[in-house]
Amino acid sequence: MLKLEHINYQVGDKVIFEDMNATLHDHEITCLIGPNGIGKSTLFNLITQSIQPQSGTITDIPNKIALLAQKNELFEPLTVRELLTIQSNDLDEEVLELLQLTDLLDRPIDVLSGGQRQLVWLGYVLHQQPELLLLDEPTTYLDLKYQQIFLNALTTLQKKRQFTVLMILHDLTQAFNYSQNIWLINENHQLTTGSSHEVLDAELLSATFNLPLTIVETAGHPLIIPAI
Repeated sequence: MLKLEHINYQVGDKVIFEDMNATLHDHEITCLIGPNGIGKSTLFNLITQSIQPQSGTITDIPNKIALLAQKNELFEPLTVRELLTIQSNDLDEEVLELLQLTDLLDRPIDVLSGGQRQLVWLGYVLHQQPELLLLDEPTTYLDLKYQQIFLNALTTLQKKRQFTVLMILHDLTQAFNYSQNIWLINENHQLTTGSSHEVLDAELLSATFNLPLTIVETAGHPLIIPAI
């Protein structure tokens, strides 16, 4: 399991993380949540070793890591098929079916809708067969339909193939319904970790986001909404 131990990281005089410790559970989905600007993307950069902590260690980093951001850019025009076969000539039929990409294979990516493009990019990173998949706010610009396709395909494939996922989401209901574990960073850059059930606490979430929140259950799943 990937472990962050006593991580300290700051930019100039601004402390981002101080003595942070966390363990990422293998073969499960963990959601990283918290207010804007408190270091979620910075944590991804530490895990991918794009930046280095001032002190502390990150151990057991998988060899095969794939990263998907909110927006992803092409450096040249490509069709869906060309992007998905950059690293291998083989297409993953199961990925294509779940992401509804089969009929789009020969279409240029730049003519697709934003939702379709993000599904293509998820297909691209899944074709890399990563051990660890990092998703940085991947559904931010998607409408509800494409959010559902994206998250349902992701969870189905993760459960079947048993890769590890660390995902940043802003939608708290989605975060708790699509993950087994939660990493919660508050405005003081303190990290709380636990199972989705353990961290599902209205008082804790309200304090973290500085907003009164309430938790209701619908169809057997938690719904997190502002308190009225």
